[in-house]
Amino acid sequence: MRAKVIILIMFMAFGVLGCGPSTKYHWGNYENSLYRYYKNPAEVEKLAEALAEIIEKGERDGKVPPGIFAEYGYLLFITGNTGEAVAYFEKEKNIWPESSMLMDKMIATTKAADKKKTK
Repeated sequence: MRAKVIILIMFMAFGVLGCGPSTKYHWGNYENSLYRYYKNPAEVEKLAEALAEIIEKGERDGKVPPGIFAEYGYLLFITGNTGEAVAYFEKEKNIWPESSMLMDKMIATTKAADKKKTK
């Protein structure tokens, strides 16, 4: 009888542990924010805020999704904040080495645009 109770308690414990969502990355409100941006590109600041929030929460938990640093860096680039853009491209490159080729091109493009701007 005692063995049955222990087995029942173990199954209940595993059942409780198995409940609840488990995600590999923190996506936050990414889909809705991106959709709103596509519908109204003038609201680039709102998308940038959403991505910054995703990055902040993701870095805290170690769950920043692939491409988010690069996308945020690109938003910084198109809004003229080239210095920070390069920093986020570098973060993307360091965390996701498979993006190195693209990130190197983005960094070079950003630095070239920055040099043109300062002339």
